[in-house]
Amino acid sequence: MTIEEILPLSILNPKEFRELFHDPVDEFNINKKSNLYLHTLQIKDGSFNLDGLYDQLENTLLGYVCSRQNLTKGFDNKSQWGLFVKNVKKKLKAPDPNAGEGGELLLYAFLEEHLHAPKILSKMEIKTSSEHYVNGSDGIHILESSPNKYQLIFGESKMYADVRKGVKSAFESMGKIKQEGFGFDTWLMESEILKEIINPDKIKILESILLPSTATKPVLANSFGVFIGYEIDLTDYPLEDHDSTEIENHIRNLAKETIVGELQTIKNEIKNRGLGGHHFHVYALPFLKENKNGSIVGIKEVRFNLSNNLKK
Repeated sequence: MTIEEILPLSILNPKEFRELFHDPVDEFNINKKSNLYLHTLQIKDGSFNLDGLYDQLENTLLGYVCSRQNLTKGFDNKSQWGLFVKNVKKKLKAPDPNAGEGGELLLYAFLEEHLHAPKILSKMEIKTSSEHYVNGSDGIHILESSPNKYQLIFGESKMYADVRKGVKSAFESMGKIKQEGFGFDTWLMESEILKEIINPDKIKILESILLPSTATKPVLANSFGVFIGYEIDLTDYPLEDHDSTEIENHIRNLAKETIVGELQTIKNEIKNRGLGGHHFHVYALPFLKENKNGSIVGIKEVRFNLSNNLKK
């Protein structure tokens, strides 16, 4: 039985989320165990399709916040659906230009839709207040890398205008998680896992993977899933002098050049923080710094709009 048969993907809109981005996804090797995946939003009229992103992340929210059991209960009780959604959104912080929940949601969606790594734990559901901060990683997923070999993926997301600053901040956080021995997150996962599965046979199989006690225990490695949102500057590019194909090529090439320029930074962070024993699944997504009706807007405004759209 595969891990997806035991613990199905929880994302509700995988096809619609996937179609937000250009195909194929750009993939870059970091080291023998790690890769970076560059997704680029569809481009229309010289801008990224942010409205489409906001809409699909709202559709993704329920699968991210809720355990599978609670989501099923919500679907089954249609007469209380509006209240169910309202209570889910209460878990979110008030809209804030520095909010990080949009990045956490994007990482969840990439790990499920692209990597096919089912969510085991989202800390959103166990928050007792929208302003409550939960220590450790942003969430935990599981990946079946080969038969009887699994990775627990600890999530970390950052959205900074300066891509290097985002990379360094993410690896600083991951270094702390490793330094603390993954213990807090693992304890939370063990205490919450029964909310994800009802079938007792599947529970036993999952427990044998996550909490092995026999001599024939499966290989379970700790790894990291990373989301880096960053800004690329389009303010000096004369859109009026180029057709749509030229604009798209320029934006995509700029996005690629910017993140490729930080591959060595990522390699250095892995080495300098003693993280070389872990697998890394890095997802990068560029946002534009651009002129909107005479005002320059960028990733700061995207963070706020993401937060605001999810909360409303």
